[in-house]
Amino acid sequence: MSLKKTVTLTALFSFAALIISAAIASLFHLWASLTVLHISLSILFGICYCTQTALELKKEKSNNRLSGKKIEWLTVNSYTAILLTGWVILGSLLSWPPFSFFQSPEEKPLTEAQIQQLVDTEDPEIPAEETKPALPSKPPMFYSGRSLSRLSGAYDLDVPKIIQSLKEVGIEATPEWTLKEIGKRNDMATESVYESILQVQ
Repeated sequence: MSLKKTVTLTALFSFAALIISAAIASLFHLWASLTVLHISLSILFGICYCTQTALELKKEKSNNRLSGKKIEWLTVNSYTAILLTGWVILGSLLSWPPFSFFQSPEEKPLTEAQIQQLVDTEDPEIPAEETKPALPSKPPMFYSGRSLSRLSGAYDLDVPKIIQSLKEVGIEATPEWTLKEIGKRNDMATESVYESILQVQ
């Protein structure tokens, strides 16, 4: 049995299963049911890929020892790979297109038109999603770059009520302004804006 071939095939099969399960989850909204499967397949693929990379580096090091060449790490290829990986990570965390397509309907934030319509009605209360957690006492990652509309996609927030309550205490805000922008427009620190939202929600 060849270790390299076994690792390569396992990585290939786990990656294929991960892609198929992700497609099924997107088409039939089964993200919650397939979360454990995605995590397990991702870990398996990561282990296999790291093992395969280690074997390739060992082979390349052996070849370079004979030829006298040195391994170059910082190249155009490595910089390009870093930029692509960073783009995918940020796009997924901040719901940039086309990554927002893979969000479940419950996680997608309300549009500005939908929230404005609720603000203008007599009863602007947004029904709370049972599956959404409350806004945490400690700010989540990348919170300063998120708008109230985007936060409502992940947390149980009554955005029209929050905007109205902030207005009553002298803080101007709109659904699409980021927390950093709200702080800048009201001469406040971003942390203070987050704390104000916690108090009025």
